[in-house]
Amino acid sequence: MKKYLKMNKQVWSILLLILFTGYHSMANATCVRVAPAIDAGCDACGVSPGFGKVNLTNSYLQPVGSILATSIFDFTTGVRYPDPNKVLYQCDVSDIGQIYEQFVTNADDRVGGFFDLGATDGNPNFFATYFPYVGIKLTHMRSGTVFTRNYQSVPLTSYETVGTKINIRVKDLSPIKAELIRLSTLPPTTGALSNFCGGMASTTAPDSYTCIQPNGYVIFVGPGIAGEVDGSDGGTNYSTWFTGRWNAIGMGTSPRPAISYASSCAVRNVTPIVVFPTVSDVSLNAGNTVQGDLTITLECDDKLSPSDLGMVMLGLQTSYPTYLTEQNLGLVNANGGMKYLLSDDYDTETTVAKGVGITLTHTASGTPMNFVGWSNCTTAGCPTTTESGWYPALYAATAAPSKMAGYAMWTTQLTASLTKIPGMTVVPGKVKATAYVLARVQ
Repeated sequence: MKKYLKMNKQVWSILLLILFTGYHSMANATCVRVAPAIDAGCDACGVSPGFGKVNLTNSYLQPVGSILATSIFDFTTGVRYPDPNKVLYQCDVSDIGQIYEQFVTNADDRVGGFFDLGATDGNPNFFATYFPYVGIKLTHMRSGTVFTRNYQSVPLTSYETVGTKINIRVKDLSPIKAELIRLSTLPPTTGALSNFCGGMASTTAPDSYTCIQPNGYVIFVGPGIAGEVDGSDGGTNYSTWFTGRWNAIGMGTSPRPAISYASSCAVRNVTPIVVFPTVSDVSLNAGNTVQGDLTITLECDDKLSPSDLGMVMLGLQTSYPTYLTEQNLGLVNANGGMKYLLSDDYDTETTVAKGVGITLTHTASGTPMNFVGWSNCTTAGCPTTTESGWYPALYAATAAPSKMAGYAMWTTQLTASLTKIPGMTVVPGKVKATAYVLARVQ
């Protein structure tokens, strides 16, 4: 009996020690919210995706599923975050691996993130917006995870280390990609848990995004800083909403996009690959170039003609990683455009040629052209100038045989040149660059 009691006492001692040690460890590993605390989750005080005008034209030129706009943004442009270095949370170094970004659509609202109308058309996770027949998809860039109605968490890997502490700043939250596509249906007028904005923008006349309901949210989660249960429905689970720790993403946050229904064009064909002749680094360093031709074919509504120079614009956009590389190299101008297109993986792949870029010239006029970057619209306006890479789509275009009554075909010829970038030395390697041809209504 004594032996039994002694063993029992030893077990309790061990258990007490374990409980005490565990409690002590948890106390040291609690993240704190850094004053002054900022609420960036209210309906119109989050971050705007930075879209400009969204144009819906006829379904022949713009069938269901057509991409209407794409932007990549981060929370440093948020209404209440004027300083990207503002520290939002501080944790212990031991908390690394236990801090997360959690995100979800505005899953209760009719035009915020309740109705996944894209799924009907075979394009899942495009949710209804205040713009009719326009769906939005949000993607967490660092993980590639798409926002849904259910909460998801991914590790937060960007932070500032200061001694034994880590600071999570505004700029440490991941960039977000927003895409808009054309939908086939409108959201039902009933069935959503919320219909805060009531109706929708006009289906026939120009209008603006006056609904301030967000499209999604991002939450910081760490030891002592609670989030929601991963996998649960954001429409009915939002216990941490009232803490003011949510970061809102909303098309109704300034700058707000507009919608129009103007006649337009669609890019029907583009030279898929421009192949440059082999050239030595010695020749390029001496100032020589090699060239290749690029042909773009657009199909336009007959209501448009080459005289409509200011309506439909044409641009060639770099990839987002290339844009970031060019920013780091100082190759992005004040308007967000670029004279040179760099190779993909320019700063990460050792076999890629260095010190060289691709330039564009409008063949018929001899006008040098800039590439479009990833600068979004701001409260001051949208990038629309030639400096930012946008040009009249039908300028000096050549008429081509039409394939459909009521529409006209036009071709534009561009010349691409591989050349040395001033101030750099050419290092031999391969050149493989990607650009996307865009047409938009001004």
